This record gives sequence, C-alpha cells and structure tokens, in this order.
Amino acid sequence: MFERKDPFNWKAPALILLGVVVLSGGIYLGVKTRDTGNKTANAEKKIEKTVEKENKEVFQLSKDCEVWVHKKSTDGSDSDTAPIMIGTIDKALLNKSETEIRDYLKEKYPERHVESLSKYEIILSEVGSTGDADTKVDPAKFNKYTLETEDEFIVLYKYDKEGKKELVEKTDISIGALPKKVQDEIKKGIILNSEDEAYTRLEEFGS
Repeated sequence: MFERKDPFNWKAPALILLGVVVLSGGIYLGVKTRDTGNKTANAEKKIEKTVEKENKEVFQLSKDCEVWVHKKSTDGSDSDTAPIMIGTIDKALLNKSETEIRDYLKEKYPERHVESLSKYEIILSEVGSTGDADTKVDPAKFNKYTLETEDEFIVLYKYDKEGKKELVEKTDISIGALPKKVQDEIKKGIILNSEDEAYTRLEEFGS
C-alpha cells in the first residue's frame, strides 16, 4: 500500500512572500518620497536664491533719470493733461535694486503708482478725483499765468479761457529758500497777467 501524503500547505510561504513584497514596496516608496522631497526643497532654494539675487542686483539708473507724472481719470483712462516732469531721480537711488527703488517711490509718493521704470525714465500714474483741487475751475485764473508749488519747487502754469492749466516750466527754485510769507503766497498760487510778468517774478525769487 502506498503511504498517503498530506497536501503541501502554501499559505505560510505565500504570506511570507507577500510580506517581503509589501516591505520592499514600502522601502521603495519611502526612498522615492525622500528623493522627491529633496528635489522640491532644492528647487525652492534655487528660486529663493534667484529672487534674492534679483532683489540685490543694482538696477543701474542713470544719474539724469527723469521722473514724470501721468495723470489719469477716475475710471483709469488717460486724462487730457499731458504728463508732467517733476524732476530727476534722487542720487541715493543710483546703486539700488529695482525692488528698493520701487519701495522708495511708493513711500515718497503714496498716492501714485509706478507705471513704468527704465534706466532713463520713471513714469508715475496718478488718479484724479472729483474733489481734487486740480479739477476745480477758478474763474480768476482764466487766461492767466500762475506760480504754484510742486515737490517743494516753483512751477509756472498757463490757464486757458476754460480754466484748463498747462505746465509751462518747472523751475529749480526751491520754496524752502524763500521767506515764509512768499512761501505761503506761492502755495496758494500767485496769479499773473502775462508770461513776462511771471518770469519777472521768477527772476526776483531766484536772485
């Protein structure tokens, strides 16, 4: 008689094999996840270094870089007023980065926005409002010239028959060097009948 053999039990080896596969998969996923994490961290560091480099890189403004103001209507469209040059850039900004320049302009002109920034020209946009003094029509200025102040310097304007003003010249005469009484007059606006009369007064202030 043949001896009967019990069937081989495959459960134990199968469970062992399954455990090995699961363990190997876990190790692989762990290594893969770590590699992915390292790559992400390295990429973020590279981006941070690039941004930091850009923030520190000197923009190389020209010492004669002009600053202009472009006035816009309340709806954001261009106004009828031509852009006005308000001076040249502060020499302290010559060795600054673009970020530092923008931060400076934002702090100095909080009511204005940097519209464009280049080596030779900076344009600031300014949105007018219905309550803005520039939009109020003063009949006393019709067909007249006025001496006013802007950024602490004397500015000469010409008004047409409808009361619209046009910049004639922004002088280099600082009102800070003038007597207090004269400063107050200029801040209110000195109205003059002709261009010759206006330049005569400017000569007096500049002497």
